[in-house]
Amino acid sequence: MKKTLLSALLIGLLSLQGCSSITSLVAKEDSEKSAEEFYDSATTAFKAGMWDAAIKEYEKLKSYYPYGDYTEQSYTELAYAYYRYSEPESAIRELDEFARLFPKHPNIDYALYLKALSAESINKSWLDKWVTDPANRDTQSALRAFQYYNELLKRFPNSRYVEKSKQRLIVLRNQIARHEFLVAEFYFNKQAYLAAVNRATYILENYPQSVVTLETLMLLEQAYTKLEMPEIAHNVRQVMALNQEKITPSRQAAKQKSLENQNKSLWQKTTDFFSGVTE
Repeated sequence: MKKTLLSALLIGLLSLQGCSSITSLVAKEDSEKSAEEFYDSATTAFKAGMWDAAIKEYEKLKSYYPYGDYTEQSYTELAYAYYRYSEPESAIRELDEFARLFPKHPNIDYALYLKALSAESINKSWLDKWVTDPANRDTQSALRAFQYYNELLKRFPNSRYVEKSKQRLIVLRNQIARHEFLVAEFYFNKQAYLAAVNRATYILENYPQSVVTLETLMLLEQAYTKLEMPEIAHNVRQVMALNQEKITPSRQAAKQKSLENQNKSLWQKTTDFFSGVTE
């Protein structure tokens, strides 16, 4: 009888221990997790570059714990995860909410910088490094990014992101100017010379000393000539002659333009080849 009772007791203890082990292996329900657990899961995925998994965990953290230190920290990390996951508009949404909720946060400058990067990435293509030219696309996202970078420079002149922002502004400024020049060139080729003059004037007024300043002045002079306005065309030629050094692109800008022309020429060679075949 004693042996039977002892055996039953041992079996019962083992059963309880086994149940405890099994329970520990079962994942917690989201409703049972703490803010720290959500944040740990999110950052683990974040560090591994698993952006989709990180996004899900950060969103759960915000949903279950809308307030607190972990949630506050999660906004910029979630925005970066969205940025890397090629969802820039979602990143911008998170950063706007972050700035609204925490306007005095020490990382507001970073939020602005990431917001600008996200806006800039909307119209980007991985082919831009080789064959495509972003100047051929709509400039709306580039203008947004331009605005955000400028806001960063004005609000946080001592930020660690100032130099990078200045570099991006140069690139965007030249990209937008080139886009406008392509539009002016299109008008000129369509013999809409007055429209070409207006667009060229807009470039010179809003993007002076860009990589297309010289080309823009040349187009402007030709357009005025076509419009039979020789005096104004002569004045444009004088401007080019008197300011040749100022309007000549800097070495850095010239290098960028040369690279862009090389990239474009690779694509142009292909299109020219097929154009020659079809003609």
